[in-house]
Amino acid sequence: MCIVTFHEPAVPGRPVSSTRDIYTDWANYYLERAKSKKKVSDLSADCRDGLLLAEVIEAVTTFKVPDLVKKPKTAQHMI
Repeated sequence: MCIVTFHEPAVPGRPVSSTRDIYTDWANYYLERAKSKKKVSDLSADCRDGLLLAEVIEAVTTFKVPDLVKKPKTAQHMI
């Protein structure tokens, strides 16, 4: 497995983006590209039930996630 890290140069007056912010922007880019109405605001909280994560996966890969429960009620539905 290859992990690539990017280091942004420090610009006065501009905060350095965190890894979470970078992945949030990445997910939102693909959701917007797939014309989704949903948007990621907090990556770890929004992907907790798996619905938004499945939508991001579908947007990035153009494959449908099988057996997706649209309104999860139990922990098993949220996988």
